[in-house]
Amino acid sequence: MIFMETALKQLWITILDGLTFTDLAGYRHPRRYAVVAGVILFISLLLASMSLVNRILLSHLMEGTHTPVSGTGVPATPTLPTEPTTIICPVNAEEWSLGDVVISQNYKTIQPACVYDGLAHTVAWALAVRNGYSREEARQLLGFDEMPMRQLSQVKILTDTKGPKDVDVGFTPPTPDLIEWRVGDNGEPAVTYALRGCFRTSSAVGNQVEVWGGEYPVICVVVEDAENTRIVYHLGDHYYTAPAIPMRSFLLFGYIGNGYWVWLGIQTNPKTTIHDFAKMADERRTVAALFDSQPWDTLWLEQRYGMNQQPLPENWRSFTDPSEQQAIVNGLITDWESPAP
Repeated sequence: MIFMETALKQLWITILDGLTFTDLAGYRHPRRYAVVAGVILFISLLLASMSLVNRILLSHLMEGTHTPVSGTGVPATPTLPTEPTTIICPVNAEEWSLGDVVISQNYKTIQPACVYDGLAHTVAWALAVRNGYSREEARQLLGFDEMPMRQLSQVKILTDTKGPKDVDVGFTPPTPDLIEWRVGDNGEPAVTYALRGCFRTSSAVGNQVEVWGGEYPVICVVVEDAENTRIVYHLGDHYYTAPAIPMRSFLLFGYIGNGYWVWLGIQTNPKTTIHDFAKMADERRTVAALFDSQPWDTLWLEQRYGMNQQPLPENWRSFTDPSEQQAIVNGLITDWESPAP
């Protein structure tokens, strides 16, 4: 017991000597680096506390209203019914508030959260064309005047440290009657989308605002977790089933006004292979919740728009004829090279 007390006392003296020094008069003073470390620790705790308070205030603001209950157990005095208040979601991107999530970063959350409804509408089209709907059929069912996508080779995005930067993107084939299914080995749906934040495509430079995003005042980043092992293609009379590796990709969606968003493409890099499906699902739910959103999958597509995965063709696993694959490729090339009507 005496040995332990001596050891603890010696440890305390060692720590104290490391953080302070004794002057000629015998008084202890904090060392300079200890003062700096203390200031940094205080600022970090202050910022973390402010972020937590902001999140709590935001959650309270977003909660629905409720009828209070009297503390005496007596029902509150009923009020006369009033006309329901219609909340109109702002369609002008300048009226949106883009705020930090937990810590300051370039990808932010949009308030009011109703703005995400328009984004989700376009994501629904992207999800539908991965689940057996032709591009044109999905467009009609979801009420778009045209396919909500752009055929671009590059999109300028905001980076963490290098400011705006052009990144290479690919795009889904726009052929109206092309059909594809991205499925697992048993034919089950295997694609889920989730929000990763948004950013304005303009920057304040001195007293001026520099617009570098063209016609898209806000761009959102959405992950596509394609956990499928097969892709079934159907074009005209041709069918082909190709193997696939489960992959996470990053999609860009641009706001064009009046509540509408368009799919700008899939970033060429980064792309990551998915190994742990359960871990990825947990991560999607957690991160999407930080942005006041939710994962978008086939269950959501059914509940929101009444669109189920279309039935797979019979014997879909046997569609391995290379000549069928080439016929589909030729059809896509012909469609891309044809002049617009």
